[in-house]
Amino acid sequence: MSQGVEKQQRVLDAALQVFGRYGLRRTSMDLIAQAAGVSRPALYQHYAGKQEIFRAVAERAIDQLIGRAEEVGQATGDVTDRVFRALDLKLEFVAGSVEAEFRSELLAEVTAVAPDLTRSLKDRHAAVVAAILLTAKDDLPLLGTVLSAHDAAALLLAALTGIAQQEEEPDVLRTQLRQLVELTIRSLK
Repeated sequence: MSQGVEKQQRVLDAALQVFGRYGLRRTSMDLIAQAAGVSRPALYQHYAGKQEIFRAVAERAIDQLIGRAEEVGQATGDVTDRVFRALDLKLEFVAGSVEAEFRSELLAEVTAVAPDLTRSLKDRHAAVVAAILLTAKDDLPLLGTVLSAHDAAALLLAALTGIAQQEEEPDVLRTQLRQLVELTIRSLK
């Protein structure tokens, strides 16, 4: 990896921590530069402003999340576990990198600043979850009758958004997500 790419990765890692701690509005280029261990002018050599950094952080996080969810989807095992793990990746990212008091705000800011990325994440994540459900269609006789795989995935992701915005400990959120997935899968059997 070249020094320039390495520096950009360091900036994005640091920016994720800063955005997660302060939200978009309270984050400054100075805070990001300080967290990344670079000067403010060096930061501006790579990014025009904090919204551009925010977008780059979001793009990278989405690609990583979807890549990991696809790996989960291709694994073998119980459909409930695979759907839970594919959804839990998003919950883990949000609850693990964003302070509880800023979760709702940061998710709203992503939607406002980069609605195309929000749509991309939603569509790509729904496709992964739907694919997992379809691999288990023989075990889910009501799939396609009660809910299509796409509709079930969309419903789970919408509920996950609500769960992720709560100001609860990650373990509480994870338990709620697990219960939601179990109820949904049970309804398709």
